[in-house]
Parts: sequence; C-alpha cells; structure tokens
Amino acid sequence: MFSTIKGKILFAVIPVMVISTLVNIFFTHRDVGNAMLKTQQNSALNILRSLDLIIEGDYHNLLKEKRSLTILKRSQLKDTARLIASVFESFVAKDKSPETSGLEHALSWLETAPFDNVNYYIIDAQSNVTASSNAQVTTLKSLNDVKHRNIAKVMQFDNLTQRGDFAAFNPEQNDENASVLAYFKPFTPWSLTIGVSVDISRLQALAEKQKAQIISSLTDYTQGLKIADSGFVYIFDTSGTSLVPDLGSRSQAMSTLINQLTGNLINDDIRQNASAEFSHFRYLPDMPDKNAREMIAYCYYFKPFKWYISVIIPLQEIKLPAQRLVIQQSLIIVMMFMAGIVAIILVISRIATPLQRLSSYARKIPKLDFTKPMGKSTPVDDLPKKYKDEVGDLAASFILMRHELSRNIQDLINSTAARQRFESELEIAREIQLGMVPKTFPKLLEFDHLDLYATLQPAKEVGGDLYDFFQLDDDHVVFTLGDVSDKGVPAALFMVVTRTLIRVFSGKDVSPARIMTSINNVLSSDNPRSMFVTLIIGILNIRTGQVIYANGGHNPPIIITQDGARFIENKKEPIVGAMPGIIYSDSALPLSNGQGLMLYTDGVNEAMNKDGEQFSNQRMIDEVSKDRDLPSETIVHNLLDRIRKHAGSAPQSDDIAMLMIRFQK
Repeated sequence: MFSTIKGKILFAVIPVMVISTLVNIFFTHRDVGNAMLKTQQNSALNILRSLDLIIEGDYHNLLKEKRSLTILKRSQLKDTARLIASVFESFVAKDKSPETSGLEHALSWLETAPFDNVNYYIIDAQSNVTASSNAQVTTLKSLNDVKHRNIAKVMQFDNLTQRGDFAAFNPEQNDENASVLAYFKPFTPWSLTIGVSVDISRLQALAEKQKAQIISSLTDYTQGLKIADSGFVYIFDTSGTSLVPDLGSRSQAMSTLINQLTGNLINDDIRQNASAEFSHFRYLPDMPDKNAREMIAYCYYFKPFKWYISVIIPLQEIKLPAQRLVIQQSLIIVMMFMAGIVAIILVISRIATPLQRLSSYARKIPKLDFTKPMGKSTPVDDLPKKYKDEVGDLAASFILMRHELSRNIQDLINSTAARQRFESELEIAREIQLGMVPKTFPKLLEFDHLDLYATLQPAKEVGGDLYDFFQLDDDHVVFTLGDVSDKGVPAALFMVVTRTLIRVFSGKDVSPARIMTSINNVLSSDNPRSMFVTLIIGILNIRTGQVIYANGGHNPPIIITQDGARFIENKKEPIVGAMPGIIYSDSALPLSNGQGLMLYTDGVNEAMNKDGEQFSNQRMIDEVSKDRDLPSETIVHNLLDRIRKHAGSAPQSDDIAMLMIRFQK
C-alpha cells in the first residue's frame, strides 16, 4: 500500500486531518475573539498600507512629472542662452571698428530673433536691464527668487560663473500665482549677463489639479472598501478640512466629535497618535442620540501632503459574532473532515493515473529535438479535454511548454542570425566611413614641405567626427576637422554631407571663411533634426608656411613651436548648420620652419576614466609639448596612447579625431 502514491497520500493526510480537526476546535474555542480582533487589525493596517502605497505612488508620479517638465524647461533655457551667446560672439568683432557697434547690432538682432515662449534679459555690469522682451520686467533689483536671493545681485556679471545659474521668481508683484524659471549666463567680451526665462506658473496649477485628482481617486477607492459592517476611512489635512469624509449617515462631522475617553476632539487624538509608523487608539464619540459605540482608529501621517489618514472600525462588530463563529466553525470543521476523507480518496484515484502518464512524458522531453518544428501528436494530448482540473492544466502546461520551447528556440536562431547580419552591416559601415577619410599622408603625395598625419576613432561603430585634407593646387593644401552634434549613423551621414560640401566649395573659393559660410547656408536650410557641426577649415601655402583658417564653434587649435605647445586664442564663431545667414571670417597664422598646427575634437581633452575625471586641456598641452620635436604621426599616436591609458577600463565616451600638420622648408 505504501509503495503507491495513493497509499502514501492517505497515510500522510488522514492523521494530519484528524490532528488538525482537534487542534482547530480547541484553539477556536480559546482564541477566536482575539483572532477576530487581530484579523480586523491586520485588515485595517493592510488598508492603511495600501492607501500609503497609493498616495505615495501618486505623489512620486506628481513629483516625477513636475521634475520632468522642469528639466525640459531648464534644457530649453540653456539652449536659448547658448544660442544668443554664440550669435553675440559673431558680433564681438564689430566692436573693433569705430563706425559700428557690435553690441547695437547684437541687440537689434535679438529684437527680431524668434524665441518660442522664452523671454530674454540683457543685464549690464551694474545690474541694469538694458534690453528685455518682457515689458513688465524693467529692473531685477527689487526681485528675490524662491531661495530669497536678490536676482540683480546674484546674477550680476561679476558674481556668475561660466556655467551660469538658474533662479525661480515672481516677476509680477500683484499676481501671487505668477512664476518664472530663469537662466543667467555671463558674456565675457562685453561684461554682460544674458538672461532667459520661461513661465512655469502652469506647473504649480497642474500640481494642484493633480492633487485634486488624487483626492477624487482616493474617494472612489475608499467607497469600494468593505471594512467590517460600518467601518470607514477618514482623511483630513492639517487645517482640519475633511478630504475623504466618512460615508455613513452621521449627524455630526468627524471634525467636531469629542472622544469621551480623553475629552479631546477626535481629530486632535488622531494628530497625537499619527506618526511615520502606523499606530492606533480607541475612542468613544460623544453622540447626541446616546447610541455611541466604542471605535478603534488606526492612523498615520503622510508628511509630503500633510494628511492624516485613519481607518476606523467599531469594536462591537468584532466581538459580538465571536461566539456564534465558534459554534459554526466547529461544525464546519467536523463536516469538512468527513467530506475531506471522501474527497481525498476520489481525488487520489483520479490524479494517480494521469500523473504517471505525465511523468513518463516528462522523461522524454529532454531527448526531443527543439531546433525543428514539433509534431502535433503527443502522449498527453487527450488529458486537457478529459480532466478539467489542475491535472488537465498541468498536461496543457506540458504541451504548451513543448511548443513554446520549440518556438523560442526557433526565434532565438532567427534573431541570432538577424543580429549577426546587423552587426556585419555596422562593421561594413564603419569600414566605409573610415575608408572615406584619407589614409595616404603627404609623404606619399611628394609634399617636401609638409609633415601631416591624422587619425579617427569613432566611439560607436560609426561616428560624427571627420577630418580631411587634399591638394588645392601646386602651392596650397586644404585641411579640415569637425565634430557633428551626435553619434552613430545619423552623425556619420551628416559628416559625409559636410565633407562632400567642403570638397565642392573648396574648388570654387580659396577663402575658408566663405567656404564655411556657404556650407552653413546649405546645412541649415534643410536640417529637420537640428543637427550642427563644429568645424575648422584651413588652407596652407606649402611654399611660405602661411595658414588661413576659419573656426566655426570648434575647440581652439594648438600651435607647436620649439618652445612647446599652446592654444591659439582667437575669436570663436558660431557653430555650422544651426542658423542660416551667419558670415564667418578668416584668421591668418604664419608657420615658421618646424612649427606645426594640431586640430582635435572634444573626445581628446574630455576623455574620461571610470572615476569621471577628464583628460583636460592642460594635460593635452603638456603631452604635446613633450613630443614637440617628434614627427606628426608619432605625436598623434603618443597622445592617443596616453588618452587610452587615462581612460583605462572606462568605455570611450566620444568620438576622437586628431590632425597635425607641420611646415618644413
């Protein structure tokens, strides 16, 4: 008998059921009252916890949405301020001419520039608003932000860092709900502060609306709760205003009832007992109809909203049914015992046979070939139709498991093949991109007066950095290096377009500035993704060493002499492709025998290690200075090796491109 599952189950279950029946009857008679009370307490605490989770979740959603909108506004303000500063820099050169004023032209441009829902403020060094698109703000000296800082003082040019600063304040004294978020950025050439602001008053109104929706949803939720026969949920704020009132027909509002056990208002007792942890107390309301019942209130305090939340249960409703429940449970337990014995015998007989078949089928599953479509016929196919219970479900699960395993393995094979094709295509795209930049350097082009070398290391399979050089005529070589404002395939395509335009316009003009102006007009005219490129275009006279170049928002070049290396500090004009109509200007740099010029992208000086430390401009200058007497190829390779050692195990954070050109008589 004990060798079969039927005998083992009967031998194990029947003694357990007999002992369980006796123990249940004994403890039911002894502890049913306390058990009922504890059950209701746990139910009340569970309701409190569920309310806490709901409210906290809604609160975090509210904060998340508000934070997301604020981050979006901050990003919009920063981009606008950078655009204004970039355009202002293009007007700085006009201050050198006595007939024109670059600041006047810049302010004239600012009045006509389209900024969507963004106001601007131009503040001089004395904190005076010299120009503003907001007619209501003529001065900032009387305004304080939400941190109680004086706007004019904190955002004055001498007090700002180059990173700028944000402030939230009320620009309208007669409107308490008005609120704006502003960003202030110093503009060094004219000792000005560029300020931009956007209205955020709707954020607060939206938060209040969402808070009202939270209260409404809580009201709907509590209406569907069953708490004993007449228990209820009661929520009020610090002012005593009822947010989710009790739903019964009571003659007095909860806020006016007095606890006869303490003599305090029930609201005050809730305040005293509520804390970060769940707590409870008993109260007897002072009811005029003399039908007051002793209640138990489970409560806690939700600090972010300043709400007091309580679940209230009548004590009488817990204790009165206890005696009846004792008798009922005893009878039920005995009846269940008798029925259980009969049911177990029937169920065991019903389960044993299909379980044996399922066990046999399970041993065959590991031997099946899942790389091929499975046949429809299995030894357990008829079990789900024959057994409409867990046995049938188990059999159906076995069948489903077999089909799903087969399908998943087929999908895995297909997806693996598709991923391999995609990776292969990306690798081909990388080879094509790297193949587009020149790999044959001037020594092979028989340039006796030129030592040139360049490298490109995309951060992803393909990237947006570019370099190029080519012979314009017998005496001139065009060289260029740029960084597209993105990574991956879109940046690579934008890079290809830019490189093609450089070659096209270089054949029509010998001025890098006019070439860059033409490229900017073409790129910005049809640019739905608002991409741009920082770019340097230069032309070297290989007979005289004279370099003419234009810089469109790129990092300053490095000049290498016998004394070391240093940045070329000159004007930095706007980025290329962001806005049409920008006129770029040429800069001249004579190179003596042995002097060189290095161009690089920000993947060099901003390369980071696993601790977030950048390679830095100073270290880049120091490393190039140490190798100043070496050939261009050696300098570039040494600098690339030191960047990799600095990064260590950290992944490459940005594309790296370098180009060095040295004049040799």
